[in-house]
Amino acid sequence: MFTFTDDERASLGWMRGIAQDPQGRAVLVGLTFEETDFYITYRRKYLTPGRDRDREHQRRYLELHRKHEIARLEVLGREIHLRNESPIYQ
Repeated sequence: MFTFTDDERASLGWMRGIAQDPQGRAVLVGLTFEETDFYITYRRKYLTPGRDRDREHQRRYLELHRKHEIARLEVLGREIHLRNESPIYQ
């Protein structure tokens, strides 16, 4: 099981990439806890310089990456919409 590092938490928070699941656990936006666990574990293990990729699980990682990015961009889009509709910003 993974735990977000302080740097990951800060970066993901800034990019609107982290959320809480129904059990109150930190997860990547758009992913379940189990999907987040796989994604973060894969990224740490295989996407560091000098490491060979795990070809067997690469497709799942890429699918989860796409799912997460779509959800993250939707969050950003809603945030931008709210800012543009708010009288504070006009």
